[in-house]
Amino acid sequence: MSSIIATNRRKLAYELGSRADTRQFIPFSKNTNTDRGRKVFIDAALAPLFAHFFQADDASTIRIVSKIEQLSAVAGGIAANTNVTTPFEYMETIDELAIYYQLHNSPQGNQVESGVYITGIQKSSRASNQKPGLWEVTPDYTREVESGVAEHSMAFVTTEEDTGSAAVKNSEKAGKNGWGGVNSFNFFFVPKPIENEMGLWITPDSRSLRPATTAKILADVLSKTQNFKGHKEPIKWTIERDTVKLLQLSLDHLPNLLDRLEFTLVDPVADTISIIQSLEYRGAKVTANINQYQRAKAAASLSAARSNKPDSATTRAIAAKGADANKALAEYSNLQRIKTNFVDYVRNLTGTMAW
Repeated sequence: MSSIIATNRRKLAYELGSRADTRQFIPFSKNTNTDRGRKVFIDAALAPLFAHFFQADDASTIRIVSKIEQLSAVAGGIAANTNVTTPFEYMETIDELAIYYQLHNSPQGNQVESGVYITGIQKSSRASNQKPGLWEVTPDYTREVESGVAEHSMAFVTTEEDTGSAAVKNSEKAGKNGWGGVNSFNFFFVPKPIENEMGLWITPDSRSLRPATTAKILADVLSKTQNFKGHKEPIKWTIERDTVKLLQLSLDHLPNLLDRLEFTLVDPVADTISIIQSLEYRGAKVTANINQYQRAKAAASLSAARSNKPDSATTRAIAAKGADANKALAEYSNLQRIKTNFVDYVRNLTGTMAW
């Protein structure tokens, strides 16, 4: 899958401005659509991806917009990461966003003018030198579980910068025992990668494990835990938000029986219905808690719309939880022609993207 995505990106990179390019690039903001410096354009289809990072009065948003506007002067400089296969493409990390762009000097007959063209936006993170895997926390120690078997009744799937941060985060959820110590639990650690599915990027001191690889490791942990004979009660896994996507990726690698496992999906940003149906078919108990998190509600709406069992109780329940989501943003592939700049357009969007 990654190689297909990378190949398509290279193809689109060389197509920029040609008649074969059907993308709609619009000015990023009114400040980047002047004759002062290079103009900055952005693919209008990225609006829903940008929307859930965008809060109009938030200091972080204002800083991100300002730094993107500064690409007019600094794009392609020493701070940018260069694509291995298309050296005129760049990636820069601005706060929590990875911004992918290319510099375009319009040749004769090309349909777009010279400037900076933003072709991708994705949530970024610092690279982690720790690998995904199973850990356990008790009142006495925190350690990696080499057997891959979760033996405690509580378990979590957690994405953090390091295992120490993940242990602290989950300890708060696990609570205290009668002696004031933390309740023992397991957690599957998911490192935050800086490399993603948008291609191979040269970055300083970076390591990464692709999501599909990590999903197979998670599936192995769940399989071993299911097959462990020492459990007296089901192991209850709690998985939140975007991390539920990892569970979705692991489904094809799970055994046919999971009756010793229970799952609580908290504000899942994934195809929730297909996950629930697949796990329940294997005998697992699954609960989906969708609160006021807008991305989870949009994901629920889209999952219900795509369900191949529209009349099932699961589909109806998930559809109800996403009833007031912004469906226009859930189906973001059919954008109309945009006549304003990107920032103003995103400001007018309500809700957020699905997944």
